[in-house]
Amino acid sequence: MLKRITLHNFMSHAHTEIELSPGLTVLTGPNNCGKSAFVLALQSLVENTRGSFMIRHGAKECRVIVETFDGHTIEWKRKKKTAGYIIDGEYKRNPGDDVLAKVLRLAKVKSGDSDEFDVHFGEQKSPIFLLGDRGSRAARFFASSSDASVLIEMQKLHRSKVKVAQQEFQRLQAEQKQNAATLELLAPVPDLETRLETLDQTFQALQAESQQIQQLETLIQGLVQASERVELDARRAACLSDLPTELQQENERPLEALVQRWQGIEQEQQCSQVAVTALQPLSDPPTIEDESALATLIRETQLQTGICQHSAATHSCLDDLEDPPQLTDPDNLEKLIARLSAAAERVQLDRQEAELLAACVPPPELVDGARLAQFCQQWTAAETHFLELKEIHAEAEAEYEQGRLEMLHWVEENPTCPTCGAELEPDQFIQSAETGLRGHTHGA
Repeated sequence: MLKRITLHNFMSHAHTEIELSPGLTVLTGPNNCGKSAFVLALQSLVENTRGSFMIRHGAKECRVIVETFDGHTIEWKRKKKTAGYIIDGEYKRNPGDDVLAKVLRLAKVKSGDSDEFDVHFGEQKSPIFLLGDRGSRAARFFASSSDASVLIEMQKLHRSKVKVAQQEFQRLQAEQKQNAATLELLAPVPDLETRLETLDQTFQALQAESQQIQQLETLIQGLVQASERVELDARRAACLSDLPTELQQENERPLEALVQRWQGIEQEQQCSQVAVTALQPLSDPPTIEDESALATLIRETQLQTGICQHSAATHSCLDDLEDPPQLTDPDNLEKLIARLSAAAERVQLDRQEAELLAACVPPPELVDGARLAQFCQQWTAAETHFLELKEIHAEAEAEYEQGRLEMLHWVEENPTCPTCGAELEPDQFIQSAETGLRGHTHGA
């Protein structure tokens, strides 16, 4: 039995709550005050009505909350595309008709397999219950309320049980025939089991005899070996009996020195063999170039190192500058500067290589290549360091050129100082920034 009904944003009701007294309750009031909305709300709660026509205008969802006298609370929530239930605090998307029928007791009455009668709700403009239906439908309803429908259901249940029993009987008969055939095939199994036990006992006895035979073979082999050792000892004793009893001891030091010398020679031979094996895969040593070219390259490297240090100092001065205003589109100019810098680097490298190749002379014969190998390693390290410094120098030059262009662009946009009002000259502004004076001196 219903105790309380609450509507939230349901049709014309923003928030309405009514408490129902036990027994019959009648809702009265003028037309268009929302009485029928309560009936539609209960129908939507029971049938989970689709659509969003019941949601109040401007609201995102509507809710229907029903409380019963036996302590149950059912809440139905409908959004534009989804709906769900909260039954006694537990959310369920689709709880099923059985759960709602058990809690609300507002389910339809079934007659037969497919016919249903709604005895709880009636349409506002429809005739009274069964008066607008055909006589056959009313007859089915009254028949369903008597014992005739129960007898019909019992007959249907009996026929289905008889059919199931016949199918089970046929299945058991087929299984019995199959079991009889299986038992007939398994009839020789007891005799086979007896024979198998006998064979198992025989096999165990044979295994025990085999172990005894192996033990005897081992004993015989030990006796043969002992006999051979006795004969060998006897021959040794016969040979030793002919030797004199006392022998004069020779000086063993020369022999010991000879053995030590032989061991040293053997170790030297092994070391030489290892060295030969390690040197076989090596190729012939390269020809030696003129050292004057390397000295020239080292001087060039030192010169470039000084240039890189100067560029690094310039870069540190540029780091203290404030960020210039954003340029319109410097991508094309940056690409052109990068291509020009790369071309200049390639030209300079080609010139250096041409000078080195022009100064090369036939190499002299070397007496000791260890110093040259050490110098080559130092030259390789210096070349690697030079390339790294060269990359840093190129990056610093690119950043310097970009900063200079941005400052020129800023001076063009701001010809006067915003602080002191003096005119700004681009060349003087760039020169002051390069010397670390931060661009412009006010009042100068």
